[in-house]
Formats: sequence, C-alpha cells, structure tokens
Amino acid sequence: MQKGRRKSVYVIAVILLMAAIAGNLIQLPYYVTQPGSADRLAPMVKVKNGYKESGSFRLVTVLEGRANVWQFLRAKMDFNPYTQVLKADQVAYPDESKTEMNVRQLNYMKTSQIASTYVAYKAAGKNPKLEHRGVLIVNVHSKMLAARVLRAGDIIVSANGRTVRTIKDLQNALKNAKAGERIDLTVNRNGKRLDVETETAPFPKDWLPAGTDHKVGLGILQAEAIDLDAAPPVRFNTGGIGGPSAGLMMSLEIYEQLTPEDLSKGYDICGTGTIDFNGNVGPIGGIKQKVVAADRAGAEIFFAPVAKHEADDARAAARDIGSDMKIVPVKTFDDAVRYLRSLKPKN
Repeated sequence: MQKGRRKSVYVIAVILLMAAIAGNLIQLPYYVTQPGSADRLAPMVKVKNGYKESGSFRLVTVLEGRANVWQFLRAKMDFNPYTQVLKADQVAYPDESKTEMNVRQLNYMKTSQIASTYVAYKAAGKNPKLEHRGVLIVNVHSKMLAARVLRAGDIIVSANGRTVRTIKDLQNALKNAKAGERIDLTVNRNGKRLDVETETAPFPKDWLPAGTDHKVGLGILQAEAIDLDAAPPVRFNTGGIGGPSAGLMMSLEIYEQLTPEDLSKGYDICGTGTIDFNGNVGPIGGIKQKVVAADRAGAEIFFAPVAKHEADDARAAARDIGSDMKIVPVKTFDDAVRYLRSLKPKN
C-alpha cells in the first residue's frame, strides 16, 4: 500500500514538473509590458569636449517580452493597470521574426539618434549634414521570392543598375515592374557588397490593408539608411535599448553638452517622444507606464507629447499614482527648450 502511494506521489510530481517546464517553454501569441527604467542619458551620449550639466536628462523605457504560460497568467492575475497584456499583432509586424523585430527596433533607435543629433546641432548653430546611403531592409516576407536572397539588415544600394540612396530611388527603379520580373540588386551586408538576383511577386494579403489591390513588389519593409556628419563628434552607447521614443530627450542631452547654457538647472528631467528632422515631437506607446518608471526614479519634470492626448494620459497616470512630478506637454524640441529656459535654477 505504501509503495502504491509513493508511486502515485512520484507520478504526480513528475507531471507537475513537466507542466512547470512546459509552462516556461511554451510561448503564447501575447506580450507582457510593464514600467521599465529611467536611465540618465549623460553616460550614454557623449559630445566630444562637451559641457557638463548641473541636472540630468533621462530616457524612460517600457519592459516588453513575449509571454510564456506562467507570465501570461501572472500578468492577468496581477490586476495592475500598469502591467498590460498585448496581442502579438499589436507589437510585432505580420510575418516578423524575432531577429527582424530586433533589427526594426534597433534601427528605430539609430534613426532617432541621428534625428536628435541633427536637431540639437542645428539649434546650437552648427552645420550638421545628412548622407543618404541606401535602403535598409527591416523585414522580408517569408512567402516572397526575395526572402531567398535578402535578409533583415541588408542595405540596398543599387537596383537594376540604378543607384539607390533613398526609398524614393528604389520605388522609382521598381515602379513599372510586373509580377515575375527579374530584379538585379546590390546590397551591403555586414560591410560586404553582394550582387543578388530575385523576382517581383504579388504581396501577401496579410501585408495589405482591407480593400487594397494585390500589389506587386519585393515584399520588404524598408527604412532610410542615413549617416550624419557633425562636428564635434557625438558618441552613443545605448546598448540594447530599441525604439524611437527617446528622440526628444536625446536631443536635449546633446544640446546641453554642445552649449554653455545650463538647461537642466539642477533638475531631474524625464520625458518621452519621437523627434523628426524638423524638431517635431511625436507620440509613442506606453506613456502611462513611463510615467510610473519616471516617478520611481525620482524625476521632477516629465515631458510628454501633445499628440494623441498623450500628455493627458501622462497627467492621469501621475494623479493615479500620487506623483508630484510636473507633466509638461510639448509639440516641438523648441517647446521643451523654452520651458527649461523659463525655470529658475534649483537651489
């Protein structure tokens, strides 16, 4: 009888162990997001011989990861409004691999670094120059013929013998192509120049909005590959942080180091928002979670984009968690600079 009980306990233990292992290994079509960190930008962004700041500018992150069974259940049972469960199609693009998603996020960050540098140097009276050097492939749909020869991270520099510096150049080279037409491409891959051949084909339906005709092309998601010539040089060390949402804060940090003007005035300043080459601040995701992260870090000021009511959402989150942090809505880089200039230095 005892042997039978011990055997039953053993079987149950093995079953539970296997369930626990399976729960950790099985990836669900969901992502869990929650407040991340608020990291000082000064160690990440260095202008050569730049000025020191009296306060600090910070970028704010949201932690995001593909959910396994246990992470999904914990998030659902947490009842924390700042821990969210999102469907995979709210985070990843159709037919996007983990590698392609990583390329996309890191390219967002690189483009954001270039735009923020351009805006800050221009505001400081410098003469930054942009250099378009091709079309970066962010994603290749696995069902397209181009997937056999192209991969995320390739930079197209020539199409059918025509130089490609911008997305418009590539579009012009392919605009009259019909399905099954041969396309000769030259790409830069990991510093090496390669000549490849592929064919155009109808785009998969999951890439087209409802009601859109079945267009023909290579089946790639693309971005501009841009370099910036600016003096004095600036160096970035953002590690594995991806996405475009640190644009505004990086531009403020760079401007602070470029000029003798003390913008931070001793304050601990967080914020979020994309930035374009004209200095416009755009919306981002997860702003409520970023407010929580900034408050935990002790920030006193938080810049929030006006677009899509994000500043209102940021204020609502600050009220909800009882934060004294000042929420400052901005439309442009200049808005943020004007606000900081209006502040009295912190004692």
